[in-house]
Amino acid sequence: MSSAKQKFIERVRAGGTYTYLLAVGFISILGQVVVLRELNVAFYGIELIYILSIGFWLSGTAIGASVGRHSGVPAEKQIDVLLLATAAILLMDIGFIRGMRNILGGVVGGYLPFTKQMIGLAIALLPISFLSGLLFQWCAKRFVSENRSFAKAYAVESAGGVLGGLSSTLFLSLGLQNFSAALICSVLAVAIVMLYAGRAEDPGVNQIEPQETRRPGGIKYFSVAGLLGLIILFSFSREVDQWMTSWNHTGLVETRDTPYSRVTVTAQGGQVCVFEDDALAYETQSISAEEFVQLATLQSVKPGRVLLLGGGFEGILLELLKLPLKEIDYVEINSDIIETVRGHLPDDLSSSLHDRRVDIIFGDPRRFLHRPRSYDMILVAMPDPTSAQNNRFYTREFFEECSALLDKDGILAFDIRSAENLWTPQMRARNGSIFRALKSAFNYVVVLPGVTNIFIASQSMLKTDPVRLADRFKEREIQARLVSPEYINYLYTNDRFAAANEMLSSGSPVANSDFRPACYGYTMSIWLSKFFPDFVLPAPRPLTIASLSASVIFWLALVIVMVISISRRLTSARRFVLVMLAGFTGMVTETLLMLNYQSKSGVLYQDIGILLMSFMIGLTLGAFIIDRLLQSRIHHEKLPGRQHLHVIAIGVALLLGFGLLNMAAYYFFRLGLLNGLYSTSVALILDGSFVSATFALVVIRETGDRKGLPIRLYSADLIGGSLGSLIASLFLIPVYGILVASIMMGTLAFCGLVFLR
Repeated sequence: MSSAKQKFIERVRAGGTYTYLLAVGFISILGQVVVLRELNVAFYGIELIYILSIGFWLSGTAIGASVGRHSGVPAEKQIDVLLLATAAILLMDIGFIRGMRNILGGVVGGYLPFTKQMIGLAIALLPISFLSGLLFQWCAKRFVSENRSFAKAYAVESAGGVLGGLSSTLFLSLGLQNFSAALICSVLAVAIVMLYAGRAEDPGVNQIEPQETRRPGGIKYFSVAGLLGLIILFSFSREVDQWMTSWNHTGLVETRDTPYSRVTVTAQGGQVCVFEDDALAYETQSISAEEFVQLATLQSVKPGRVLLLGGGFEGILLELLKLPLKEIDYVEINSDIIETVRGHLPDDLSSSLHDRRVDIIFGDPRRFLHRPRSYDMILVAMPDPTSAQNNRFYTREFFEECSALLDKDGILAFDIRSAENLWTPQMRARNGSIFRALKSAFNYVVVLPGVTNIFIASQSMLKTDPVRLADRFKEREIQARLVSPEYINYLYTNDRFAAANEMLSSGSPVANSDFRPACYGYTMSIWLSKFFPDFVLPAPRPLTIASLSASVIFWLALVIVMVISISRRLTSARRFVLVMLAGFTGMVTETLLMLNYQSKSGVLYQDIGILLMSFMIGLTLGAFIIDRLLQSRIHHEKLPGRQHLHVIAIGVALLLGFGLLNMAAYYFFRLGLLNGLYSTSVALILDGSFVSATFALVVIRETGDRKGLPIRLYSADLIGGSLGSLIASLFLIPVYGILVASIMMGTLAFCGLVFLR
């Protein structure tokens, strides 16, 4: 080996602690995205699982980061073992999640009991997140033992997270399956071990033993064998992926991970079924498309131009083409789903996609609504509002955008799965929220209740006379399996029709909107009520001085804050609370920014890696800048007064900036200036910067000698983030909305000043 090459290799190996921290950050973020995607599919796309999963993940990371924090500096061999364990457990996790419903005794197509769901989440998340936290703790200890700061270790690990977030988006855009992304994580972990195994064990020495004196140990041989095995597995990754998916899908034909969901196609007994995130989206023997299209179009005398938002491959296009239409603009948000199912559809459905009257546009339906066109009818066939991604198609703003494109007598129609004979309180609230949003944009609304509720709206009077509607259906001579003059008469004359419309008209729930996604919270209540029938989230309401003064929680929190901030003996508690507050505020702000981006663009699942990367860039910059500013400072008790004031001044500036960021976000949300990818990314960078800068400031103040390892503060940051994720998604956003929550977070950041002493 040449001298130059030898020096290069030794220089690379000398940067081992940096490499380990970068790898830990990369694997943690990319691995987290991989596991969250798998859990989203395992729980049929219910978005609440994301919230609970992030809570589990952050809790496990906090436990891992806290275990044995007072122990000595670990040997690199121990870190190598953890990395190898992480590589193995991540792949085992994928297999467990794919087979979880079968392992825990679930019924095909049904939900597991809530207790078993939580057990499944714990098994899937706690081991891998625990290893993530422990890996960071051990790598940080070695980093600090080399006379570097903990704040800088935090920054380096965050930089690895930047790469992990970017990779999660890049891999998806390249068509890489989720299982393949997990394999890449494992390959990286094993490759790091293989590269650095055999280094000198003295953590205080940066030099490398001479090549001839080092002897590769068992870990190195094991990592080489493991890497070869992973490479072989990667070459068969598609077959393994299909095999694991078939555990839940008999007759599997094809499966594909797309930027929006996992699309799976099965064929059995002449029936083709299409699943999105394992939830049945369409099957070829269904009559739902016929019912929706034929009943909705009866309200239009002679529809000429129709805009269809989603659902074309589900038979809606086929039903529309039975009418004498001139033109159909079909907007599909997920181009991959068409490519996946096109070759597996029956001939009549497949041919409907190629009809000369149909123009297929791939893009976001809400962005398409901004084009200067006009239509006689708009049919919305987007999935039910079970997530923030889909809720944006059932808001007041969306309905207003649709109304602007319709002619004077134009019709808007959509359907939502419901219950035919009994609406639970949660379902009444959800349907009422959508109804009120629809009524705010249209003068007339009619609802046809059933297994699916068909909502029809127009600025002109809608017809409810079944005789006239039945005559119109006869004139069109439509061949249908369900809809008939008799069925039309039944729908408009049965007692459910009058009761449902009266119930929705007389109710007073909050109208669903982009900035106040009330329907999102109601949908969570509907899902949780499957397991806890009496569970209802608090109704959306405004935040007022009167409501605060009547809250016992508010006064209790105020007393606790005053005691901690005033007491001289609770210095450690103040610092712990300040870091936890920064983590909490940062996570809530991140959630608000992402939800706003989702409501405006609809491509959060495609761009989530970029947005997470932006937040991680902020974490890296904030910690790095504060570390550089204060690297010559020592513990404040040993500092002269002027230097102590300098540190306090930086802290005040940080918290004021954090508060002003949220206050500015409030106005930018209202003015529509914070909707694009670039503006949202910049806001997330600032958000992450304030979080990590606050963390780094408190860490450096507590460990002035820069050799301590305040893991409890890192745990406080994780605990705050976990609470922020849960409270924002389950309470703040559904109850108060995005705008009020922004003001609350700005106020909370200002309140952090009382802990800065």
